[in-house]
Amino acid sequence: MSSTPLKLLLAVLTAFGFLTGCEGKHSNTMFPSVEISQLSSTKELEAYEGGKVTGAEFNRFLAVEGFLNPDAPLNDTSYRKELLRQLVMQKILISHLKTSDKVQKQVEDMWKQIKRSYDEDTRKQGYEVLNIRSSDVTNQLTNQFKLEEYFRKQITSDELTAYYKRIENDLTRVSFTQLAFSTLHDAAAAAAELQKGTSLQDVQKKYADVQTVSKIENADNLKLSSLSPSFIDVLKKQHIGESSEPIKMGKVYYILILKQKDKKTESEVKEEMMKELVLNHINRYIQDQLPRFHVTFNLR
Repeated sequence: MSSTPLKLLLAVLTAFGFLTGCEGKHSNTMFPSVEISQLSSTKELEAYEGGKVTGAEFNRFLAVEGFLNPDAPLNDTSYRKELLRQLVMQKILISHLKTSDKVQKQVEDMWKQIKRSYDEDTRKQGYEVLNIRSSDVTNQLTNQFKLEEYFRKQITSDELTAYYKRIENDLTRVSFTQLAFSTLHDAAAAAAELQKGTSLQDVQKKYADVQTVSKIENADNLKLSSLSPSFIDVLKKQHIGESSEPIKMGKVYYILILKQKDKKTESEVKEEMMKELVLNHINRYIQDQLPRFHVTFNLR
């Protein structure tokens, strides 16, 4: 199952995309209409061990999703199936969860954001087009924040640290000077001079005179993960001002001189990592746990 639709489902977890990405109020928002010809109130769209989802429930769920995310493809069958799975998961888990003070505060804060982004006329238009009430939005936001809280509690400090180690190259930015040589002999000789304290300018002048340096470039503020594996290995270990041993790539030998290295700490990115890990936990629940409830889908 693709994780892309899943990220669109939980608007409160992924950025509340349309609303939080823009400043000011929006008076020209086009809310999507929801095609409900297959979603009658009596039709059972999905059954699972211990409950079911009716057409009316799913229609309301779709409509609130359209209010929170006007760009959502609500009438796309694949998207609907992903949303339907999420609604089943929500119904299974929500019945065992209480609404904490934190969740209530999150809902209040989200409504403040909604009102900053949608003026009163726009909100009324959304309710009319989508055939929902503000209470439907509140209920869905409450359920989503309760789910987030449930899955956040399952994330351990060890899991956070392991995830941080997996993404640390994305969190590190480096600036460096690279010298490129056509022969290993010249690259090694230049590296030795730099390492014993000869200035870059003197080395550059010396090897430029004999035309053995094919390229000298500055690379500034690059994400470490965007570089070649051989560069990553060297730069991760290198200290500011150090020059590397020659690095062979193709027919060229490179020397790297590190100028700056900035890496975000685990504490700085903890909240971002928590949101990603919550989504991972939700994805695993839908894939691994949902089948245990013997879910049957009737949505075509």
